[in-house]
Amino acid sequence: MKVADHVRWYLMATSNFELHAPHWHGNTVVIQHMRTDVATLLTMGMLVADMVPDNPGTWLFHCHVAPHLRGGMQALYTVEAKAPSKQTSGR
Repeated sequence: MKVADHVRWYLMATSNFELHAPHWHGNTVVIQHMRTDVATLLTMGMLVADMVPDNPGTWLFHCHVAPHLRGGMQALYTVEAKAPSKQTSGR
């Protein structure tokens, strides 16, 4: 993804009636009209999170529930800087 792209994240919990707390480092998302970087994903639930990243870099995305984090419920996502626009001379 690149800075200023519209990115839609679809999250679902399908693991044995456990709660999850997905957390995006470096950028925020909008869930149900609220801007946040951490969400609550209820048992067997689903949510949609919209992101318009403004902070380039490689960032951690993980579940804040300690046993899930220790178990490897984490990933990296990369936001690339937007390419500079080419300016045209007025000729």
